Amino acid sequence: MKIYHSIMNYSKLFSRGKLLKQTLNFKMKNQMSKISSIDHDRTTSGDFFVSKLLDSFKVPYKNQFTCLLVRCGFCNNTSLYINKITGWFICTHCLRYGDWSIFKSHVNKNNERICIPTPKIFEAGKDFKNKADNLMHFKSLKTSSKKSILKSLNLEKLKIQDLDRIPGLYVNSENSSLYLTMMLDNKIVVGYKEIKLENSLNQKTVPDDCCWGIARVPPFTSNHSQSAIIVDDFKHLLVLAGHQSSHHIICLPHGVRKLPQELLPSLEYFNILILWFGNDQIAWNSARTFAKKLIENRCYFIRPTDDQPSPYLAFKLGLNIDKILKTADKMVHPSIIQFSTIRNEVYAELQNHDKTLGMKWTKFPALNKIIGGHRRGELTLLTGPTGSGKTTFISEYSLDLAEQGLPTLWGSFEIRNQRLAKIMLQQFAKEPVHLNLDLFDNLADQFEKLPLYFLTFHGPQPLNIVMDAVVNAVYVYDIGHVIIDNVQFMMGIGAKYDMGSERFWQQDSIIAEFRRFATYSNCHVTLVMHPRKEKDVEQLSISSIFGTAKATQEADNILIIQNKIMESLQIKKYLQVSKNRYSGNLGVMSLEFNKQSLSFSQQKT
Repeated sequence: MKIYHSIMNYSKLFSRGKLLKQTLNFKMKNQMSKISSIDHDRTTSGDFFVSKLLDSFKVPYKNQFTCLLVRCGFCNNTSLYINKITGWFICTHCLRYGDWSIFKSHVNKNNERICIPTPKIFEAGKDFKNKADNLMHFKSLKTSSKKSILKSLNLEKLKIQDLDRIPGLYVNSENSSLYLTMMLDNKIVVGYKEIKLENSLNQKTVPDDCCWGIARVPPFTSNHSQSAIIVDDFKHLLVLAGHQSSHHIICLPHGVRKLPQELLPSLEYFNILILWFGNDQIAWNSARTFAKKLIENRCYFIRPTDDQPSPYLAFKLGLNIDKILKTADKMVHPSIIQFSTIRNEVYAELQNHDKTLGMKWTKFPALNKIIGGHRRGELTLLTGPTGSGKTTFISEYSLDLAEQGLPTLWGSFEIRNQRLAKIMLQQFAKEPVHLNLDLFDNLADQFEKLPLYFLTFHGPQPLNIVMDAVVNAVYVYDIGHVIIDNVQFMMGIGAKYDMGSERFWQQDSIIAEFRRFATYSNCHVTLVMHPRKEKDVEQLSISSIFGTAKATQEADNILIIQNKIMESLQIKKYLQVSKNRYSGNLGVMSLEFNKQSLSFSQQKT
């Protein structure tokens, strides 16, 4: 049995003016045949999967929350963490790391050492050491300087002496910037956050793409506490550090954008994690996604209501932080629950009604009015006549959300990633890129920062291989939106699916699998599907979607691109919302195609 996790990060597509392809492959061959009965779904069986492989290698391990801890064969310290889901490993002592194939090669070669260079990701730590000559620890500053810094942050009421115990808090010689170190397993500096005091919203993390460390403040009362409050912002950490909490305070390097698997070893010490982010829908969705990766039964949540805002806002509003922390409760998902279990969550949704409508499109305001916004956990179907622009529309539709920070995974089976990249880049630039090649490098640099990832599959693919890659991407990259273009390319694989009735059965299986995945992973899935063959003069409807009624029954939203032939022999396109399970609102949105920018977005007048 072979399992391929083929995911391409779009940020690696551009280099020196050329489109490059990079594939992330976890190839597990020899030992996999011995345990062929293991389920493909790593999210539920990954623990068993990796531990079984280690048993076959006769490697002793200690079972932890998200990782297995083993003795490192490189430095002989018990400090090598192996991710239960992906097999990725890192030794927090000698800093060797890699995917499962590297670990397996090392084990097979017994005690022969493998040369693994220091990863570039740790160059940020070296960068900070160079800066340290011109930095001073916050604790060493004069009281007047400390008060001036807190005033710049609008935190004058914080107790200065409590901030002195933050181990990695520094300020530059001009008192213009604060620095907070990011540590790997609380031992090694692997990155840092910088906040400009003249504008506290101006924060940056180094490295920006994937920092492998966390900022951690010990509890005020006891260093033996195994509970921690996790926050997403520098200022939240300062507020809670000045609160004399009995919990450790942890600040994530990338906020609510993503939780890299490389951070998980640094969080293994804690058996209780309290996630306290903002009170908007994006933060709440991230909290739910992160909890699945961190193991839900040790995670507690501060529900996003108006009287329970972020730590910084709670402090500014004079709210009782201790009282808010006492409201932290688990998000449990048993098969049967009572209303009391979800009472607080229902209240939070009612109080934040506008936010629960979903993330708004900036380019399609009419779509916001009809369906409210883009919501996680839903399944959307898009169909339309051949050549109507389904791929072009859905690329702009998804790009709009990615520009707002929604991690997006594209599975384009019909057209190659290079061509799709060209379309999206032109939509991003809002002009023909091939006529302005001198702007390519600058444009590509901006585009690289978007959280876009691509499956490297092309042409017909079996469902289990595709789902394996999608599940892996959601775990590793915290994907919030998956696009499959189109479903028909996962049908007809194998002799038993050649007949029409079997193809219908197979499509139903595909739809059911993505429906289950969207719900469980709290991830929005958009499926592009071809319609049945209709007469050109007829308008499409829900019943026009290829296959049985299961697809339309399972979908939360159904979008249809319609071609209306005018008496002037012009073709007028519009998007019809034919199903909207969330609110029931239906309607149409005009689509006026701009060939220069490959855009369907509504032009501002």
